[in-house]
Amino acid sequence: MTLGMAKVYTMPNLVLAAGTLALALSAGLYALAGGSQSLTLPVQTERPVKPTCVRGTVPDNVSIVSARDGVTCFTYTGPTVPGAYLSFSSLRSAVTAAGGQVIQLDSSGVRVKLPASQFKLPSSFTAQNERYFLTAAVASEIMNVYPDAHLSGFAQPTIQFGGQRLTFGQRIQTIGTAFYGGLSLELLSSLLSPPAGATEFTLRSSGQETGPHQHRVLTTLPAGEVVMLVRRRAGSSYTFTVQPVATDRAITLSSSASRLLFVTDPAQLGPYPVNGHQTALLVRLSNVPLSDLKSGVFVPAQATSDAR
Repeated sequence: MTLGMAKVYTMPNLVLAAGTLALALSAGLYALAGGSQSLTLPVQTERPVKPTCVRGTVPDNVSIVSARDGVTCFTYTGPTVPGAYLSFSSLRSAVTAAGGQVIQLDSSGVRVKLPASQFKLPSSFTAQNERYFLTAAVASEIMNVYPDAHLSGFAQPTIQFGGQRLTFGQRIQTIGTAFYGGLSLELLSSLLSPPAGATEFTLRSSGQETGPHQHRVLTTLPAGEVVMLVRRRAGSSYTFTVQPVATDRAITLSSSASRLLFVTDPAQLGPYPVNGHQTALLVRLSNVPLSDLKSGVFVPAQATSDAR
């Protein structure tokens, strides 16, 4: 998830200004869904960081990668950062199952050829001579192509579309935070409406909702359902966090706000407190049509929460 991600909307068309990488997968995914297959794809949960190299003084609090002949190479975050990426091998397996092929291009990515279509797919990085692609980007395009698409699962998210099931990650993997974080702009844009009378507006996602405060919220949802908490900052900037429902039907959410008031409509979100509480929205993401996420908005029996 990148800070400052933004989406610009011009009615009636939506124009993606920045944020989760948009891919030209529409025709390809339509062909992929032509069969009745259920696919599970392993996911790479981290990516390497390209080192910065300097001659002379090295900044504090960095991870040294190499030092030779007066040149020091380092990273600010360590050798890797978390994420969710599909390898070339996984992508090829899915496309081959649909009767197509994947052709490696230059450093820009690959070309995917299916019986009825083809498209170019940019790569995110290369590791051990294999290219990797954003997992959330695939799910994003499925959402755009199939209005009836549904999500389920947190550790290994599954998207259902056109009678098909595509699961990202194997049982030993937990990619929910990275996966849903990569989808944040798409999820928020499905949930939020433009201001009345606006011809254009910009939606910004400033990142994960984090903080020292823990809120335990009781729900009526079954264990394993996936819930998103949304808060509004100044203007059209929003923060979010996504968590699964526990076996006791409760969700535990981190927030920078110690007191929350859960509202019934996204329009009620605001940066200023109401009776000492910061407004927040709870949205069920799993088993709800992604084209109608507003139908997943709910208010728990206890409409306010004071952090533990």
